Amino acid sequence: MKVKKTINWILFLAVVGGGGYYYYHSRLKQQADDKPSYDRAAAERRDLRVIVESTGEIQPRNRLDVKPPIAGRLEELLLDEGDAVDKGQLIGWVSSTERATLLDAALATSKEEFNYWQELYKPTPLISPLKGTIIARNFEPGQSINANDAVVVIADDLIVVASLDETDIGQVKIGQKVNVRLESYPDTEFACVVEKIAYDARTVSNVTMYEVDVDPDKLPAFARSGMTANLEFVIEEKLGVLAVPASAVQEKGGGSKGSAKGASVPDSDRRKMMMDRMREKGMSDAEIQERLAQFAQGGGRPGGDKSAKGGKRSGGEGKAGGGGAFVLVDSGDPVNPAERPVKKGISDGSYTEITEGLEDGEEVLIAKIKIKGKTSSSGSPFMSTRGPGKGGGGR
Repeated sequence: MKVKKTINWILFLAVVGGGGYYYYHSRLKQQADDKPSYDRAAAERRDLRVIVESTGEIQPRNRLDVKPPIAGRLEELLLDEGDAVDKGQLIGWVSSTERATLLDAALATSKEEFNYWQELYKPTPLISPLKGTIIARNFEPGQSINANDAVVVIADDLIVVASLDETDIGQVKIGQKVNVRLESYPDTEFACVVEKIAYDARTVSNVTMYEVDVDPDKLPAFARSGMTANLEFVIEEKLGVLAVPASAVQEKGGGSKGSAKGASVPDSDRRKMMMDRMREKGMSDAEIQERLAQFAQGGGRPGGDKSAKGGKRSGGEGKAGGGGAFVLVDSGDPVNPAERPVKKGISDGSYTEITEGLEDGEEVLIAKIKIKGKTSSSGSPFMSTRGPGKGGGGR
């Protein structure tokens, strides 16, 4: 009986001791998890570009269907697709219905009769009305044609026609630089400039769109009418500027840069409408949150000073204590870093230019976000994570 009582006491003490040990170590682990942790990033020189992205299509600037002056039969076509043609140049010969009937009857009689009428009754010439390139050949010699048939199609120049919605069109100007890649040849980029911006809008899926004509400096030889193009309108570009990751820059009173926390937002109906429009454009949830946050901070339209990549024009100045931008730097205390006021320049969404407050090579701290036991080094859970490429604003 005494031995049994002793065993029970031993088991009781073991359970209590094990529970206490587990509780103690759980508390230590929780306290360790509750402590903030930071990643380090150095301020370095980078090339930053603020861009607006769009898709478009290669189209002729002027497209003209060359139709015959009379109905009849196409006797001869002298040019093929891809051939250059001058204004007034002979393209082919067309026989009227009467001439074609007469020649067929003469040929059935004799070769001499055919030659006689062929010399006496001349065919009608088909003349090019403008200088350009033949992009389509729709008929072959011997086919019957009427006055409404386009024998060939001529284009004077090929340009890229893009569509931009009203939230981005205000950032595009005549003569602005554009980088273009074709879907069929994604590894080749060629330079263009904005040639014309449409005055009249059109509505696509409840989104107001404007057509923008983009003129290539030199169109690649492989480009063809109808090819799909991806365009990057360069809103602002700076080379070799001092920059830090965008998640390292924070706003006093506005939470982490790019976060919607602590900022006023538009009413729910208007906010929903904006989000629906941006989703129709193919923007990700992270980019949508970034735009809404910038709208709230800037008091303007979302995207009014931002690119489709998340880049923006920013002139954040002032000291951290007065509601300006700041970064976190090492203070010697791993838990409580120091706030360093900075002045911002442009941002491409991944990196932000620092015009004052940091020196080349200085390290900044980026708070890690803990989500269900996992950590992330982004300054905002809504910001997308991008690679550390040197050419900011990359694809």
